[in-house]
Amino acid sequence: MEYVSIGKIVNTHGLKGNLKVKSFTDFKKDRYKLGNLLYIAFKGEYIPVTVSMFKTVKNLDHIAFKEYDDINMVEKYKGSHLMFNKEEVHNLDTDEFYFNELIGLDVYTDDLSIGKCTDIREYPQGEILVIKRDNKKDALIPFRKEFVKEVDKELKRIYLINWEGLL
Repeated sequence: MEYVSIGKIVNTHGLKGNLKVKSFTDFKKDRYKLGNLLYIAFKGEYIPVTVSMFKTVKNLDHIAFKEYDDINMVEKYKGSHLMFNKEEVHNLDTDEFYFNELIGLDVYTDDLSIGKCTDIREYPQGEILVIKRDNKKDALIPFRKEFVKEVDKELKRIYLINWEGLL
């Protein structure tokens, strides 16, 4: 079975084993529906867990699992990724992407390599690509058609529109 990361466990919440998760999915209500089976990627294993509670507080999701009811049982999972079965992926339009498809891609303007996409930040105004550049500060580029010309999954590249002052 193949897995896809839908979030990262960033902390615990309360004493009953609830976890704070930074989600990478736009389908939170579907992914975190009560009774859904998810997996915690921990030390090379995928630990199955069943969602028993989900709510969003500020910009983090609070999730509880039926298998865990104590903070001491879940504390070790901080920093781990929350996964789901890849076969359950929603079909996206041609110009839509999952975050895990974009992270790790090389970034170019025309034929000039800029760096590598290392993260995607979500803001109310939209998503921002974090581009790690050699010997320079990270570049923050809005993931919008005004800035991104093309995403080529086969070549594993993101092509930016070459705007003066963009980088």
